[in-house]
Amino acid sequence: MNTNREASTWKREQAPRYVPRRLIRRVEFRPPTPFTMATHALASVVMVPAYAAAATAIGTPGMRFHREALSVSLRLAMNGGSKLIRQAGRLALYPLDSTRYFEFDWVWSALMRLGHVRAYLDVSSPRFFPVSYARRSDVERAVLLNPDATDLATTEEWVAALSFSAKCRFRRQRVEDLDARDGLFDAITSISVFEHIVDERPALAALRRLLAPGGTALLTLPCAATGYDQYRDYDEYGLAAPDSEGRYFFQRFYDTASLRQRVLSVMGEPSRVVVYGEREPGFFGRNAEAKMRGLPYPFWREGYMMGRNFQIYPSIDDLPGEGVVALEFING
Repeated sequence: MNTNREASTWKREQAPRYVPRRLIRRVEFRPPTPFTMATHALASVVMVPAYAAAATAIGTPGMRFHREALSVSLRLAMNGGSKLIRQAGRLALYPLDSTRYFEFDWVWSALMRLGHVRAYLDVSSPRFFPVSYARRSDVERAVLLNPDATDLATTEEWVAALSFSAKCRFRRQRVEDLDARDGLFDAITSISVFEHIVDERPALAALRRLLAPGGTALLTLPCAATGYDQYRDYDEYGLAAPDSEGRYFFQRFYDTASLRQRVLSVMGEPSRVVVYGEREPGFFGRNAEAKMRGLPYPFWREGYMMGRNFQIYPSIDDLPGEGVVALEFING
């Protein structure tokens, strides 16, 4: 008798159906006092390396990006002028946020297995990842796509400060509007992006069209055993229109059924799937809310916290709470 499978089946049968609307209200940000900022900065000098060592010891994924963050932040500070000093400091002290540890590590490892990539497209991932990959790899041409003009301009400043602008192109467009020939890109990455699109299927269809025969697309998406659509009472990115109640669609947490209906129906079956999530239901949301309140949240413990409170699961259905699913698609 397969008791684990029976328990998983029972869990799916007992779980409520997909929740199409869940409102998350704005968390009040507490502006830090000069004393709080000063003490936090001083504590970070000791706590950041101490917690990074502890996170590495317990096997938190993605700790390699702490070293990369120090390298990038130094170059930004030296070559980016006063405009990038603050960003350089933040990157050095707080390089990754929550599940980005797993997402960056998984996508990076998958790209490293591909060997030579001539043309690379990133669709609006957190800039630290595509900038690091384009900088460190032998990719010949990198296209960094983002419809947010301000965010894209900052990415361009980073690339200029890191001195590899010659092989990068920046496009302020949605992926479905990108003027590029079919099958152009050998590798496409998108880290926690498509869940923010109300109807992601046209964008996914464009992504598949742009992928070269034999090319690889790597996506990560938030997930939960019981999926839901998250709305907010404010516009996080300045790209959405409010609904009739004045609320803004923010993101989708995919369950098995909605992932198949909305993503796999367009992209096809993935060659690899990995699910990473919280051990204690509700931890992810409580932690995110604490971070939104700002200092004195201990940002230095982020990597260690992920190693202690998150793990790999066999499937989305086995998640006790929320997590992320990493998907690899090979064209053809």
